[in-house]
Amino acid sequence: MGKYTVGRHSILWEDKGTFSYYKNDKKLLHFYGQAILETGVELDTRYSKLIRAEVKDDKLTDSGAGMGDRLEVCFQSEQGIQFTEIIRITEETLTVQCVLMGEENEEIHAKRLVPMVMEAPDKDCPDFLRSLWTKMLLVPYDNTMWVRYEAVPLRPGRTSYDVTVVFEEESREGIVIGAIDFDVWKNGIICSGNDARVLKACSGIADLETHDKMEHGIVRGNKVASSRFVLLHGMDYRDLLEQYGDIVNRKNPILSWKEGVPFGWNSWSGLAFRLNERNYREAGRFLREELMRGGYHNGQTTYVNLDAGWHRIPKKKLIELAAELHAKGQKAGIYAAPFAWFGQEEEEEIPGTEGHCYKEILLKDNNGELLPRVDGAIPMDITHPIWKQHMAWQAEKFLEWGFDYVKLDFLSHGAMEGVHYNKAVMTGRQAITEGYEFLKEHFSEEKAGRPFFISLSIAPLFPCGYGHARRFSCDAFGLAEDTEYVLNALTYAWWQSGRLYSFNDPDHISLYQSFCADRSSLFGEARARYTAAVIAGTVMMLSDDYGMGEANCPVGENNEDTENNKDTEEKLVLESRKRAKLLAQTEKINHIAAAGKSFRPVETAGTTASNFFTLELEGKHYMALFHWKKEKDEVEFDMKRAGLPIDCSVRELWTEKEYRITGGRFIFEFDGCDGALFEII
Repeated sequence: MGKYTVGRHSILWEDKGTFSYYKNDKKLLHFYGQAILETGVELDTRYSKLIRAEVKDDKLTDSGAGMGDRLEVCFQSEQGIQFTEIIRITEETLTVQCVLMGEENEEIHAKRLVPMVMEAPDKDCPDFLRSLWTKMLLVPYDNTMWVRYEAVPLRPGRTSYDVTVVFEEESREGIVIGAIDFDVWKNGIICSGNDARVLKACSGIADLETHDKMEHGIVRGNKVASSRFVLLHGMDYRDLLEQYGDIVNRKNPILSWKEGVPFGWNSWSGLAFRLNERNYREAGRFLREELMRGGYHNGQTTYVNLDAGWHRIPKKKLIELAAELHAKGQKAGIYAAPFAWFGQEEEEEIPGTEGHCYKEILLKDNNGELLPRVDGAIPMDITHPIWKQHMAWQAEKFLEWGFDYVKLDFLSHGAMEGVHYNKAVMTGRQAITEGYEFLKEHFSEEKAGRPFFISLSIAPLFPCGYGHARRFSCDAFGLAEDTEYVLNALTYAWWQSGRLYSFNDPDHISLYQSFCADRSSLFGEARARYTAAVIAGTVMMLSDDYGMGEANCPVGENNEDTENNKDTEEKLVLESRKRAKLLAQTEKINHIAAAGKSFRPVETAGTTASNFFTLELEGKHYMALFHWKKEKDEVEFDMKRAGLPIDCSVRELWTEKEYRITGGRFIFEFDGCDGALFEII
């Protein structure tokens, strides 16, 4: 047995291959290491021979968990493979990584590495870890297919991708367990199938939620290392998630943006594939001549962004439209899905690569068969030189045409497991990292000669640092359920804004009628949706139909149908403009959005969302309250629980009404779905 101590933290290790972690002389958890080789052979520190344990100087500057020494405890398996647990302790963190090495430089082929298998807590561990009421945050791998965050009791087989927090709701005490390396392995924290209280921090996850048909790629080398996992313990899980984000940020800095929160308009919700030259131009004009005059802008700038469907506008017109916007002081955005192929003809020539067709760059499995479609698209091999030639051509065109912003969609396809052209790429995470590096270079400010905003739409949470913003949910439109869905993401992902990405993106803001909705939003629904975007941290992109005229109307079979369509269309546009002018021009609220700060949730909410969020900004305290049910309701909010004054006056910024709070109980009446934003005065 041995002991390694740094400040208040200690690690005890035993000859039988297990480790105990103590904080302030109190046991926090017990763990061991495991690995699975390509052959299926399982390695386990408990059944291996301890051959050495030593403390070494740690001179690494990118450890992500601070400087200091490291403890190396090395075991040898029956197969002769060395299994080393590398443990680093700082005043706040425990970081664990495992490394496999073969005899006489024999190459290792690893399928999965598990540096930490945290055994079921015993009586010496904290009460919250032993309680059946303890919750585990399930962090989605990405944000497609309307996946959502969940805080649920521990259950066998559940996986949280890359990071989780295990916590007690009432006290907020918890532990965060999260990876800090994302360039080789897909990572997960898994509840054991035998005992939900046994948690495994794994490198090598490929399953239905990562959209993989193939198993995780085999990692080969004379030395194979897992991702590093950091463990944090504290009395407020929210502080821990923010601290984890800071640790990741030190190793993977955000892609910085100095131009402020983007305000503007995106075509998708309002127009979808009805997008054309006329309604795009009209949207820009409406922003410029109506909304900007009333305060909807950031530094007198707005973006007018094309989404899917822009290919129907001729190239010459695209160039003209971007130039017109620039001449009027606005900026232009465009859309691409660089890792996914939605086409049907594999022999179709790839733009910018004369003589080459898509069949050459579609990702295949071990049998040479194309991977199945996910979200309607086949993943492309983004390590292929022809893909790089094509994307370099497309990026050059976007910059040449005058665009200032690109929305990149369906990026999860780039991380799918497959057989890649670049044989040094063994895993999907290695592939998407290579693809992201390529895109970041070709859309850089240096290449563009001007600030150029990169927005990641459907994308894995990790790796980060490759976009200025990432959408934290799937598509969100303008009804009550959309606001609740956005707030679910904010409840559990607020900490990502300013740490993993410059901004959280709450998706386009539909205030009146989305193309996919069977009714218009009620005014309260629209106000709630706008408020949810303001507090997200944030990107402000309206998305309704602001265009006028016959070019927007589907052609009927007779003149009467055409006239009816025109009437319906004009009514829709007029109501959309009216709604936008009512909600998008409140200066105090837009000032909060322009700060780019994410509000913090007061509570967790299982599989739904918190209805209470707070922020301190420029010496003032703000709180955002929500209700998404149809019925009128009086809702009570606990000011003490929120860390706010229990006796104070507050001003609601939408209505300018003032309220007095005494005794820490604030009862506010909602007339159906709505949002309210208060300043404490």
